Amino acid sequence: MAIYHFSVKNISRSAGRSAVACAAYRSGEKLIDERYGKEQDYTKKTGVDFKNIYAPIYTKPSLTNRQTLWNAVEKAERRKDATLAREFEIAFPHELNQRQREQLLDELCSQIVNRHSVVVDAVIHAPHTRGGSDERNYHAHIMFTSRHIDQDTGGFSSKKNREFNKEQSAETIKQWRSDFADLCNKYLEQANSLERVDHRSNADRGIDLEATWHEGVAVTAMKRRYEREQLKPIEERNLKIIMPTIALENDAIRARNAEKLAHEQIIKGLDQEIILEERRLNQLKLEHSQLVQPPVKPLEQQPLPPKATATDARNAIAKYRTAIEETANQLFKEQLVQQIEDAKTWLAKIEDMRAKTPLFLGKKEHLAKIEQEVIQYENMRSNFAKFKELGVTDEHRATAIAMIERTKPIMAKNARNSEKFLTEQQLNQAKEQIDPNISMLAKANQTYYGKVLQSGAQGTVQNTKDGLVYHPQIQDLKTGKEYTLTYTENQVKILENIEISRKLGKSQDNEIKR
Repeated sequence: MAIYHFSVKNISRSAGRSAVACAAYRSGEKLIDERYGKEQDYTKKTGVDFKNIYAPIYTKPSLTNRQTLWNAVEKAERRKDATLAREFEIAFPHELNQRQREQLLDELCSQIVNRHSVVVDAVIHAPHTRGGSDERNYHAHIMFTSRHIDQDTGGFSSKKNREFNKEQSAETIKQWRSDFADLCNKYLEQANSLERVDHRSNADRGIDLEATWHEGVAVTAMKRRYEREQLKPIEERNLKIIMPTIALENDAIRARNAEKLAHEQIIKGLDQEIILEERRLNQLKLEHSQLVQPPVKPLEQQPLPPKATATDARNAIAKYRTAIEETANQLFKEQLVQQIEDAKTWLAKIEDMRAKTPLFLGKKEHLAKIEQEVIQYENMRSNFAKFKELGVTDEHRATAIAMIERTKPIMAKNARNSEKFLTEQQLNQAKEQIDPNISMLAKANQTYYGKVLQSGAQGTVQNTKDGLVYHPQIQDLKTGKEYTLTYTENQVKILENIEISRKLGKSQDNEIKR
């Protein structure tokens, strides 16, 4: 899940800090601190993914150089307790890739420059997984000057930025936390992620959770030492190394909080399902609108011309078959839309039940009912997935054919007449070129028995009880042999009938599918 982190820090001389040293460490560069005459070399630092300096357009070019910028800051601030710079420390949602992280940082830093007229030095750090850091912990350090850039001189103004002073800092920081959350959610949406972040505290969000104790560096070190000890065989462990009490208390608090959040997480998952299904619904509605054709005017429903050609006939058949597939697809999508609407109604029911959960009496039974509703919803989702995977079926096509017969009778009639026209044309050609005694062409969903008289590249002629049948799509059968030829959907089943062997007292069949 996306984690929100946004903190504000002061880089102050009173704390013994140097703006040059901080900038060198964050950027992984070697900078010369002119104030202290010291070389700050952090070129061996790893994990620096991206770095850039942002400034108002009227800024002196020299102040866009990291070395010059922070040494100029040190010179401009003369007080021994001066605030040299301020820093935003942010965490990126792990759902974003590197390009999206850089784009988010660019937009955030541009907002800081435009709002406060300061120079910004920003760096993205990758997680140090070898040191135990979470592999998702991509974060950025955003240092910016405590003084405005003067529009006339392009250098630092004589007056400092007061928007982060005690009197105004609370509102300023609150606004930046909100703006950063909005920015994160914008990029999460662009990344097609259902996750969202919230800058508000648990209390502000109405979540009653216990606060954990601050553990600090020492406690963290003791925890890691204890965890390393637990990896050893029991007989080799140092029993004097124990888990700190604060850590144990925090674990208990987290367990209680997790129990409180369990139901919240279920509902959050359902909320995400609603968002996803709404997106699917909107897409289906769009596709559905594109499929719906305006009603055909009677004047446009003209039969085939009296002197129709084979091309006219084939076009009419193709138009008819396309209409069948489009109508069948439309029927399928309408069913999908209806199922999504049913799912949304079910989710709304679950949400309503959740909102009416009693605080004490009957709470357990009510939560059990909600769980049952969630199970039924999951079954509905499973059936929906199966239906969607199956896609358009013959049942849809049969319904589509009946609809076209009612709404576009001329189109259907033209298709039937075209098939008859092409059949007669093909039959006449076969009589002229192959055998004048041919009675009929092979038809779909029919079975033919009899001896093969001719079979080659032009097709096969079979002698049946109904006369000579021509099979244009079947070639190279054995002449003089009897076959059973069965036409099914998109396929012909060819069965060679072998004479019964009197010695063996049984027959042998050789079956071929084409």
